[in-house]
Amino acid sequence: MKTALINQFERLSPGRRKPCAWLLVRPEAGGWQWRRVPGNQQGSWPPPADTLQAARVALLIPAMHCSHFQVAAPPGLKRHEWPLLLEDQLQQPPEQVQVHCLARSAGHLQLLVVNKAQVQQWLSEAEQLGIAPEYLWAEPQLMPLADAGEVRCWVRDDARYLVRADEQGRQQWLVWPDALGEPPEGWRSDACMHGDWPPQYADLQRLPNLLDVRQVRRARTALFNPVQRRLLAVAAVLGLGWASLSLVQWLGQVPGWKAEVQALTGPVANTRQASRELARLQSEQTDWRVRQEQLVMLEQAIGNWLGSQQGWGVSGSYFDGRTWRLVLSGNATRPAADHWQSLAKAAGATASAEPSENGALLSVRFDLGAQP
Repeated sequence: MKTALINQFERLSPGRRKPCAWLLVRPEAGGWQWRRVPGNQQGSWPPPADTLQAARVALLIPAMHCSHFQVAAPPGLKRHEWPLLLEDQLQQPPEQVQVHCLARSAGHLQLLVVNKAQVQQWLSEAEQLGIAPEYLWAEPQLMPLADAGEVRCWVRDDARYLVRADEQGRQQWLVWPDALGEPPEGWRSDACMHGDWPPQYADLQRLPNLLDVRQVRRARTALFNPVQRRLLAVAAVLGLGWASLSLVQWLGQVPGWKAEVQALTGPVANTRQASRELARLQSEQTDWRVRQEQLVMLEQAIGNWLGSQQGWGVSGSYFDGRTWRLVLSGNATRPAADHWQSLAKAAGATASAEPSENGALLSVRFDLGAQP
């Protein structure tokens, strides 16, 4: 069990992830659309059966249904306080919207706002189509990040999706309908992507996931009709018979289960000792899972920062189970220590940075904390 957990953790560690296939699905007025990435397969719902296999499903929020903000924010601001930053801009009560943070930089938050009821409706429709999205993204997130002073353009249907970066590398979005003519000054681009799907994508594995599993609720089902009630009654009788048979089989499997427990915990004298050993193993498994989540959050934050930096690159990455040491190389101005602490704090970690003797390298250590 422990070996499997270590292998799983290593797959999520920096430099060890392998590209995976994505199935992007998007709600449209005339029916849902899908696209498989990598590859050129796309079309209207449903996709071929083999396309659904071995692919992570991501639900896309149409650009017209979300709002994007860059706002100044004090350090340490909690998630439930994000809507307070947008009180003057929101057109509906805060309880009716979901606010997500896409990135943090230099005292600013990049926030995305969507209608909570609309997202729940799309999730319910996805369930009816037989899919369970693991990720939720906004359409403009698919576009590669813009460099400072650059404008990226994606023309789809009767609108342009525009992404640009200011001098600090902060990303800004604009959806500009063609009916309004040319985009405003400073948002125009001579090189635009065309098509239902962008020909170039951001690194999908590093995109922040907007899906909050705590807010996903299954759609209510209608009351059972008489035929369904009769079927349920038959199923109950069959279930009772199966339970009786399972009890007999269970009694015969007890010795085998005991052997499996001892294979995990080693020789134990009694059930209490076995329970303690299993609890210890479960605690270790939980700790590894927490480490995974912390490391993924840090990877996403560092990836977003590197995407906005032209003078820095990664020279090395090392992880010992608790501390992630990232070696950066570059000739640009080093970020202040508060920058690394801000990234680490969001993941429940602490950070420190130390330049090399010649100043060409910068070692950043993220301490994920002691094991419970």
